[in-house]
Amino acid sequence: MAASVLVIGGGVGGLTAAHELVERGFSVRVLEARPDWGGKARSQPVPGSGTGGRMDLPGEHGFRFYPRFYTHVIDTMKRIPSPVGGCVFYHLKPTTESAIALVDSSTWYRFYRRPVTRPFEVIAALELFFQELDFDNRDIGLFTAKILEFLTSSEERRVGEYEQMSWWDFLEGDLYSENFQRQLRAVPRTMVAMDPRRGSARTVGTISMQLILDYADTGVSNDRTMGGPTSEMWFDPWIAQLASLGVQLDTGLRATTIDVAGGQISGVQLSDGTTATADYYVLAVPLDAAIQIVTPAMGALDPALERLRLANADDLVSWMVGIQYFLYEDVPLVRGHTFFPDSPWALTTISQPQFWRELGIFRTRYGAGDVGGLISVDVSDWDTPGKFIAKTAKECTAAEIAQEIWHQLKAGLNGPTAGEETLTDAMLHSWHLDADLDFSSGVPAVNNSRLLVHPPGSWTLRPEAATQIPNLVLASDYVRTNTDLASMEGASEAARRAANVILQRTGSTAPRARVWPLLEPSGFRRPRKLDAWLYRHGYRHAFEILGIRNAARAANWLRRLEVAAGFMRVDDWLDDNVRISRLMRKILSFLGLG
Repeated sequence: MAASVLVIGGGVGGLTAAHELVERGFSVRVLEARPDWGGKARSQPVPGSGTGGRMDLPGEHGFRFYPRFYTHVIDTMKRIPSPVGGCVFYHLKPTTESAIALVDSSTWYRFYRRPVTRPFEVIAALELFFQELDFDNRDIGLFTAKILEFLTSSEERRVGEYEQMSWWDFLEGDLYSENFQRQLRAVPRTMVAMDPRRGSARTVGTISMQLILDYADTGVSNDRTMGGPTSEMWFDPWIAQLASLGVQLDTGLRATTIDVAGGQISGVQLSDGTTATADYYVLAVPLDAAIQIVTPAMGALDPALERLRLANADDLVSWMVGIQYFLYEDVPLVRGHTFFPDSPWALTTISQPQFWRELGIFRTRYGAGDVGGLISVDVSDWDTPGKFIAKTAKECTAAEIAQEIWHQLKAGLNGPTAGEETLTDAMLHSWHLDADLDFSSGVPAVNNSRLLVHPPGSWTLRPEAATQIPNLVLASDYVRTNTDLASMEGASEAARRAANVILQRTGSTAPRARVWPLLEPSGFRRPRKLDAWLYRHGYRHAFEILGIRNAARAANWLRRLEVAAGFMRVDDWLDDNVRISRLMRKILSFLGLG
């Protein structure tokens, strides 16, 4: 008889765990407290907005963003049949350009990519990015050197040293001009919803490297968006597939209490008054909910769960919330994402209908026939006063939030002279703010979808997918993963790890769910290997030892390492079991470290 599994949570993590386990012969039931599947990633149709046989206007938690380093989510999409043929993966659409819009100067620029094949070519890619923004060369040089320092750092140093400091401190943020500091504060928030002063250098740095390398690469898979509303394009076909495979799917059922008996989970009490039982349990709820549902009895069985139970969620999470503006006519902007790095609320936008052409004309499919355009916005800074309303986003009503963001968009996209208006008030039909913001008790709203922001040292707090409770695993984006980012990708990887634990504990011979590492260019292998040796022997990074604080010196050092590797067999002499020898001293001396 197949082992039974109860999955608590129907977001990306829970559905991925169910998918991996049902394909391997387990009997699976999934519970979701909301009436819809997909968690934060689900669509949020605007109730009552569709008429004449059209669907409701498509709202979302925020715009969908699938960068190149997303591997686990993409693998799952390739295994979900699409009702129109092929698989869900083919619903993703490439973005071929990006843009930066400056609110203070009413200027915006398109950017294009260039490939990076050698380590020091990162410098050229970053210079291409910055050349239009009129930054001081000293700022660009220092920032580029710090990026190269991170790319040439070993995993040992990242875990042991960089995890304990903020990204801001690693970048030496206080040394830059005020103008550049604004960019440093804003860019990580618009891209990955993390405050560089709060997020650890290890996490923000690792993901920032992936995004920089995305920008500096070419090809259609670097940055993708969904070719339609997320639930319509992804979750609806996914739920249909899981149901066809025999998964029992229950919405509107919340787990209220997890019972413990005999050293393991004995059942889960549900909001309808019933108790659900299974052989194994997958907890796939967000961090806030996990902290609330872990009981002292569970903590007594696993110290990692006890640390999680006692954690202060407010110290670990932040807000990244989306709003959609529905327009009478389509305004395509650029074919990709637009970043507003100097906007007080750290905005990022994408004009979506241009990527939905395969669904037909927007106004004939959604709404009442009078909406032709849709701009989706992510808002990542909720604690800074607005530019037009002197309050933080958290202090605003829903209407004030919509008004302030609209004015910030116009300030960044409309030219400084008459006749250069990209957005006008006459274009605006309506807006939809993320339904996970609850204003029922007034302002500030309650945010039911907060995100982990990975503060320094938080890796120690975060649990593995495997718990010490023999029939409990964790499958959410706060779990330790290679992805190490609160995201769909992090949740998908955590779920695969959770499924593999159940496979191992049941003695299953089924193939394990695939888990991939994050990849960085192979050209950085030698400097990272050298840094691992330096770290193990108590040395600082080579750039710190040599006082490298500009791009030119960093590039020169990398070239010298390539030369050294060519005639000194540096790879052989950096193995773990080799002591400092005459040749090693010669290598270090050649590199300026002797």
